[in-house]
Amino acid sequence: MKTSCSCFLTLVLLSSIVPGIAAESSALEVGLAVREVTPELPIRLAGYAARKRPADKVDLPLFAQAMALRNASGERFVFVALDNCEVSHAFMQPVLQQLADTLHLERGTVAVVSSHTHSGPVLSETLAGMPAAPPGDQKAIEKYTRFLQARLVEVVGAALADLNPALLEYGTGRATFAMNRRVYHGDKMDFGENLDGPVDWEVPVLRVKGTNGAVRAILFGYACHGTSVQSGDDWYAVSGDYMGYARQLLQAHQPGAAALYLAGMGADSNPSPRGWLLNAKRHGLELAGAVIGVLDRPMRPVRGGFKLAYDEVELPLVDPPARERIENDSRSQDQAIKQRAELYLKCLDAGQPLPRSMKLPLAALRLGDDLTFVLMGGEVVVDYSRRLKRLLAEDHPWMVGYAYEIPCYIPSVRLLKEGGYEAESSLTYYGLYGPFRTGIEDLLVNRATALVAGLRAR
Repeated sequence: MKTSCSCFLTLVLLSSIVPGIAAESSALEVGLAVREVTPELPIRLAGYAARKRPADKVDLPLFAQAMALRNASGERFVFVALDNCEVSHAFMQPVLQQLADTLHLERGTVAVVSSHTHSGPVLSETLAGMPAAPPGDQKAIEKYTRFLQARLVEVVGAALADLNPALLEYGTGRATFAMNRRVYHGDKMDFGENLDGPVDWEVPVLRVKGTNGAVRAILFGYACHGTSVQSGDDWYAVSGDYMGYARQLLQAHQPGAAALYLAGMGADSNPSPRGWLLNAKRHGLELAGAVIGVLDRPMRPVRGGFKLAYDEVELPLVDPPARERIENDSRSQDQAIKQRAELYLKCLDAGQPLPRSMKLPLAALRLGDDLTFVLMGGEVVVDYSRRLKRLLAEDHPWMVGYAYEIPCYIPSVRLLKEGGYEAESSLTYYGLYGPFRTGIEDLLVNRATALVAGLRAR
């Protein structure tokens, strides 16, 4: 009896001081998988309508990286960090359907987060308003699209097969190369460098360890466009941009660990300076340094399982234009305007209603009481990040944009009143007439805060 009591007391003491034995350490399992998704060359790159030819070299390989979470109850969630400009609803549907059929993953439980590099391949049925590629280039795009869809299914399954108990830690750093890009030229809103414009320089970091203390993964984020490269021969190189360089440096710093980038809400910010691959390397070095600075300091434990709330929010557009304007646009010399008009005319001729709203994925993922991810589809401008961080400060929020799918830019009231690319003309490339009604900001913010509050109360 004396020996039995002694053993019991030893176990109690160990469970209180050894993280791997603590009860809370087994509340969450994490699985990881990586698949390369570098395209065969030549292939068209997404993000700039002005490119004249396919890419003919690879600067950095591209990857799809998955991090799966599983609660003790069996609930699952998967992040997929993807090196690409963006994915559309049409692109994602066969992927999600196959994941539902084979792995029984419900809608909202797999979040593909595009890095938004503008040096990744064009995908079929994505950014449909961009001028169509020549037939020869289109075949390469369709082939790569099928390859990438299969890779996404594969990497999710592999991550779920890798689930093991994990310990998580969280911290934040700072990188200052994001610059608001909206400036007035006379009475017109245009691209430039706005030194006084809003930005989000926070660098959130999540470290994932095994119960033996070995680092398995590093998640990191930043709110800035992947547009370091915009000219010369570098414009025709496949690259993960600054995010890819940061990942490369972090994995060299922590051998054996996967570094996954989750894009933030910074769709109206560009890296500064920009122009060449050298600029991408420079920003990647700064971002990696910010992450390493967090990793080298004490970090806050993230304890417990996860809770997920998912929704799809209808965002109202202004009333569509009259048929006369659409017909005039169908004769435009601008191919993007022409293609958008032709899509609307097809709807009218078929007796179908014209789009008056757009559906946007929105989710909250709460890890214990220590960290809450807010995930939003679309190219989300920085006002949402700044406002939601203020409102959700007690929930330790991590803002993620470009999640699930990208139907268009998501402007704030400020941008809608100012006009310009993100609020108006960018919708052309997404095949929509707009702009959105100004109520969308409150609609999204109120819904996001309600999702988080619901998880807080569960």
